Amino acid sequence: MKAWQIENSFGLENLHIKEVAYPKLQNGQVLIKMAACSLNYRDLVTVAGAYGKTVKTPLVPCSDGVGTVVEQGPNATRFPIGTRISPIFFPHWIDGAATPYVLPDALGGAYDGTLAQYMAVDEKACVMVPDHLTDVQAASLPCAALTAWSALFEQADLNSSDSLVIQGTGGVALFALLFAKAVGAQVLITSSSDQKLAMAKELGADHTVNYYDNPNWRNEVKSVWSEGADHIIELGGAQTLEQSIRSVRIGGHISLIGVLTGTNTSSIPLPLILMRNIRIQGVTVGSRSAFERMNDFIREHKITPVIDRTFNFNEVPSAFKYLESGQHFGKVCIEL
Repeated sequence: MKAWQIENSFGLENLHIKEVAYPKLQNGQVLIKMAACSLNYRDLVTVAGAYGKTVKTPLVPCSDGVGTVVEQGPNATRFPIGTRISPIFFPHWIDGAATPYVLPDALGGAYDGTLAQYMAVDEKACVMVPDHLTDVQAASLPCAALTAWSALFEQADLNSSDSLVIQGTGGVALFALLFAKAVGAQVLITSSSDQKLAMAKELGADHTVNYYDNPNWRNEVKSVWSEGADHIIELGGAQTLEQSIRSVRIGGHISLIGVLTGTNTSSIPLPLILMRNIRIQGVTVGSRSAFERMNDFIREHKITPVIDRTFNFNEVPSAFKYLESGQHFGKVCIEL
C-alpha cells in the first residue's frame, strides 16, 4: 500500500510517498481503508521536526482522518465491517481527565498517522462519525473540532446567554464559531482579513474586528460587552494573551489553545488574573468520550464543517504549502 512518510530527516522536502507494508492486525484492532484526511497547524510543526522528543522517523504524519472498516482483528467487535469511523487523536485517552498515560502520545507524532491508504487501529481508539457529513467533512473532526468542543463544553459550559471572543479563522476558530452559534451565544471574531471576517459573518458571527486596523482589539470587545467577554478562545499565544486577559470579564474563562505568535511573553498582567478571578485553561484536544458527545451535538444541530480546499492523495506537499501560506478559511483536506 502507499503512505506519505518522513523516512530519515525532517522537513517538507523529505516527505515522500512510499510503498509500505500492509498492516497486520493485532488483537482488538480494525483495518480502516482511509477515505480522507485533514491537516492541522500541528502537522506543519511535526513535519518540520519541531514538535517534540516523542516524534521519531520514519513517520507517517497527520492525526485526522476517516475511513471504512474493511477487516476485524481477533476479538474486535465494536465496529462491523463497512462502518465509517475516525481514529482518535490520543489513542489511550478514552474517558475522564488527561493523565501522564494518555499524554503526549498522539497519532501522527508518537504513532504513525492518517496519511496512508490503510490503517490498523485499536477499535477502542475510534469513533463513528455523523452520517450527514461527507468523508472530507468528517475527516476534519478529530483535532480541530474536538479542541473547540473541549474548550467550550467539556472545560466550560457555554450557553445562550454567554459572550465569546474567538481569535482568527482557522480550523479550531471556525468550529468554535459553529458550536457557539448552535447554542445561541454571542460571538466576536478577530482576523487580519476583511474578506475572512465577512465570511465569518455569513457563518453567524455577531461582531468582527480586524486586528491590523485595530491592534488594541480589547477596546472593541469592551465596546460590545462593557464588562468584558465571558469566554475567549485564545489561539495567538504570547502576543495576544495579555489582550485576552484585559478583554475577559471578572470571573471569565480563557481557553489557551494556540501559540501561533510564539511561546514566550514578558507582559502577562498577573495582578489582573488574580484580582479579577480569571481562569486560564490549557486545552489539548480531548478524550474519546468527549468526541462521542461532540458527534451527538453535531448530529443534533446538523453542523457542517467549513472546508476551504481539498487536495488529492498525490498532492500532499502542495496541501501542506497551502496551509502554511495562511490563505485558507476553514480546513485543508486530502481525499484518497
